[in-house]
Amino acid sequence: MQTPLGHIADLDLDSVQTAYDILAHDKHQIAEGMVVESLFDQIIEYIPKVVGGESALLMDVETFVTRDPEDFLKLHAFVWPRTRGRGLRRYLDALSKGFNVHLVKWSSSPAGFEASTYVNGTTGDWVPLEALVEKLGHYHGERYEVTPDVRSQDRQLGAFWGYLRESHGKFLRDRVALPRLLVNWGIQPWFKSVWNIDRVLILDDQIWALEVKHKFPYGEPGPLKFGLNNGEAYLLKDLAKCGIKGLHAIVVKPYWNMNTGSSYLVSNYDVRDQALLLGMIIGKSEIAAILSRPDESSPAHTSVSGKSKPKYKPIPVTDFTPLSFLANREEIAKRICLLLRGKLNEHCTDDQLRALKIEK
Repeated sequence: MQTPLGHIADLDLDSVQTAYDILAHDKHQIAEGMVVESLFDQIIEYIPKVVGGESALLMDVETFVTRDPEDFLKLHAFVWPRTRGRGLRRYLDALSKGFNVHLVKWSSSPAGFEASTYVNGTTGDWVPLEALVEKLGHYHGERYEVTPDVRSQDRQLGAFWGYLRESHGKFLRDRVALPRLLVNWGIQPWFKSVWNIDRVLILDDQIWALEVKHKFPYGEPGPLKFGLNNGEAYLLKDLAKCGIKGLHAIVVKPYWNMNTGSSYLVSNYDVRDQALLLGMIIGKSEIAAILSRPDESSPAHTSVSGKSKPKYKPIPVTDFTPLSFLANREEIAKRICLLLRGKLNEHCTDDQLRALKIEK
């Protein structure tokens, strides 16, 4: 597999600098999003402790989803289980109800990533990932490239050296470098778009896809709303058909502007106490209602490459449930469990978010 840094077999993936160089090819919001995801991980890791027993299970998997370039309804899910444990078979079988599932593994071979198609609980021969995606994708698309105006080096450096480097430590290769290599140069060039499932949780025998974003609402003077990218919305619809429900979580930025990144979440504990986490369950009925709404368009800087203007669906903030402030990890974990179990019926308000807004 070829990357802008050279062939994947020639990269020193245990090098911290290499991990940064890989991440630096993405827009700065990818690195900042990883900071938020890491903080969210620290919250959901409490869920098994809160629930107790065997009723909660966090999956250690990376999942990337794409569509056939010539058939919108033909879906592929590339699943890389970093560790193979309890619940993996259930997750793969559920995905198989609506997706062509391909397992991925990291190999010491020159190919780097290898893949095998998963059918009826079994896998076939393992082949270089590039051989599989070339067959599935039908064509080699544009080289993955991000415009310079959405790649702020200061914000990349802040996210990586200010947090990710220490947070992931010896797991930097598996948590940062390899996932970005896999999606950007292993899968993306062969398809039009790729989406990922942030985290997977099994709670009380229900499989959940957990997605967390870091953003502020729009729509002043009101009503306030958040946007859900159309691609992500259709992914949630496809997951719901497979029996996998979604938890759409948002860390609400107290700074309602695009110039403030996520570094305040780890450097300013006072402000962190004003970063409210919201949650919304998205199953079949919820996603049907969302998709019925007219499209809106967001600026180019919100797209993966910084080149296109993605379409999205509006969601009123009143559709979300306030969970707690980001600093209160255990309380959030408890309230997430209540929400997923249908025992939390509270709604966020516009005024609640306006009261937390910090002028800067």
